[in-house]
Amino acid sequence: SHMGHHMRLRGMLPRFSHLHRGRFEAWCRSSCGRDRFFSDYASSPGASGARMVWGVEKKISRDASSDRGHLSSRAYRHQMGSLNLHAGLSLKEREHIKELKWLARNRRWEEAVRLMSLEAQPSPIFRTSVLDACTKSMQPDAAWQIFSEMPVKTMEAYGSLVDLMGRLRRTKVAEDLVSEMQENILQPNHVIYTSLITAYGHGQNIDKVFDTLEQMKAEGLPVDRITYAAAMAACARAGDKDSTWNLFRSMVASGVEVQITHLTSLIVSCAQTKDEARAREALAEISNRGIPLDKVVYTAFIQSLPAKGPESADAALAVLREMRSKEVLPNTYTYNAALQVASESGAEDCFQKLLAEMEVVGLLRNRETEFRISRHYSRAEEEPRQQEEVATSHADIEVGTVPPLPVGWLRATDPSTGRAYYWQEVNPSGTV
Repeated sequence: SHMGHHMRLRGMLPRFSHLHRGRFEAWCRSSCGRDRFFSDYASSPGASGARMVWGVEKKISRDASSDRGHLSSRAYRHQMGSLNLHAGLSLKEREHIKELKWLARNRRWEEAVRLMSLEAQPSPIFRTSVLDACTKSMQPDAAWQIFSEMPVKTMEAYGSLVDLMGRLRRTKVAEDLVSEMQENILQPNHVIYTSLITAYGHGQNIDKVFDTLEQMKAEGLPVDRITYAAAMAACARAGDKDSTWNLFRSMVASGVEVQITHLTSLIVSCAQTKDEARAREALAEISNRGIPLDKVVYTAFIQSLPAKGPESADAALAVLREMRSKEVLPNTYTYNAALQVASESGAEDCFQKLLAEMEVVGLLRNRETEFRISRHYSRAEEEPRQQEEVATSHADIEVGTVPPLPVGWLRATDPSTGRAYYWQEVNPSGTV
């Protein structure tokens, strides 16, 4: 019977080394599909959460890759956490973990730390959840303190820190964390490598993004839609349109599910060079796939519009009208993108109209909005000053107030442009 087989497996377990026990448990989970085996083992004398981490998280990335290839990194991280750490937790502890996850989502890290201080011996998953709250709240000092005090450092804990270091653009520290994992016989899984790719993206190190992808493939780890999204976002952030599109084609050829996140990166990659034509190709790709456009896509498209004059500002306004016609309401970020186009195009009326619209619909200005406004008025003040400086320089030339030239140099004024040109007396043809 299943129960008899289940008990025989449980009796065999102590004969395995830590490494073999981890692989054995992973095999049992995929073959028997019985959570009872793990809960029984975790509650047996001598078993502990830390022992489960040692047995399961170390060295099984390749063994379990076929089972987790279809999962997102978040889902896989949750699965690993429940397999390794949730087993043996009391009902009260499980409720605390739920609360910690909620605190992490809402960036309330201080409450999470306070909750941990009430525990005499916080479990590994408890500490990891508090660490996650600190990293999501961008609190590196608190995160490092909790990490350093962890008697058992879990895969999730490393992943949270790698992700935080990436967002802080401390790529070398993220790399050192991955190296430390390997020194501690923790084999990085595809979630860790995806976080590392994100870190390289923040530093615009595209070569290392592709090196990491190749390393994942060499180690037999799945390159899933989350990993492709991270790699495409990295290339898009660097303005590398060709690499972004090549990754997209590779993903499609591999049969990986295409989502709006991937397609948005195609448009974002056009923002630096203001390549409107290429951005429209991405919009066509989205439409061909029947995926509805959202405000993030529209915002990215506005950012790709070149500042060529009033017609560019009109194009930004047309995008806003299209959004409203499709019941996709522009947010502050969308208006910020349109304000940038209007300002750089010198479309003062359009700029003021956009500010008025924001006020009418009740959108609050954020720091970027204030920056756009400040930049706009600074530019408006600089232009007359620059024109005055040009006019003054021309006048100086005419009245002869320009400082004397070096010996052997001559000067004249081009009557068609009013600009001065210079040459050496010994070389009349070499004008500058």
